[in-house]
Amino acid sequence: MARARDPEEMLARASDLLDRWPLTAPLAQELRAGRTSRDAARRRAERKAKRAGRKALRMALTVAAVIVATIVYGVVVGPIGVGTLLLLIIATVMACVLLGIYPRDVAPPPMKLASAKPTVLPAQVDAWLDAKRRALPALAAPKVDAISAQLAALGPQLAAVPAGDPTALELNRLLGKHLPELVDRYEKVAPAQRKVAAAPGQPTIERQLVDGLGLIEAELARVSDELGRTDRDAFLVQGKFLETRYGKDGTLS
Repeated sequence: MARARDPEEMLARASDLLDRWPLTAPLAQELRAGRTSRDAARRRAERKAKRAGRKALRMALTVAAVIVATIVYGVVVGPIGVGTLLLLIIATVMACVLLGIYPRDVAPPPMKLASAKPTVLPAQVDAWLDAKRRALPALAAPKVDAISAQLAALGPQLAAVPAGDPTALELNRLLGKHLPELVDRYEKVAPAQRKVAAAPGQPTIERQLVDGLGLIEAELARVSDELGRTDRDAFLVQGKFLETRYGKDGTLS
C-alpha cells in the first residue's frame, strides 16, 4: 500500500517545479508565501499552547497544595468547619482565576533583545514581533511571517555561536536595535498618514515599512546561509572522502 504523501512536501515540490519557468515563477512564490504563513501561524499556536500549559500547571499545583494543606490540618489540628471549607473553596477558585490571568503575556522590551544571548535571541524576537503584529498593516504580514521563518531557522544555528562572535553581535544590533526602531517609528506616525506618500513620487509609509522588513528578512537569510556554509562544506568533504576511500564501485581504493 502506497504511503500517503505529506501535503506540505507536495506543495514544496510543486513550487520548485513551477519556479523553473518564468511564467509560473510568481505562482511558485505565492505557494511558498502560503507555506511560510502557515508555519508562522503554527509557531504562534505552539507558543500559546505552552503558555496555557504553564498556567494550567500552576493552577493544578495550587489546588493540590490546598487539598494537602486541608488534609494535614484536619489530621493534626482537627476537622474544619463547613464555613471554613467554603472559604477555602472560594479562595482557591479566586487564586486559579488570578493565575489564569496573570502574569500577562508581555513581549520582551527591545533593550532586553539587544542584550539577549544568541541561543534565546531568535525566540525572543519572534515573540516580540508576534506581539507587534496587530500594530502593523496587513501589507506587512507576509514579511513578518518571512522574518519569523528565518528566526526559526537561525535558532539551532546560533546555538553553537558564542556571545562575543561578530555574527552574534551584528544580529543583536539588527534584531535588538534596528528592527524595533523601524517598528517604533512606524507606530509614531499618525494612522491617517501611513497610507500617504511622504513626498510626490515616493512610496507610502506602509510600503517603506514593508521594504524595511524585507531588507531585514534578506539579511537574516544571508546570515543563515553564512552560518550553514561550514556544515555544508564539511558534508561535501565527507562525501568526497567516502568516494575516494571506497570508490564508486563499492571497493576500497
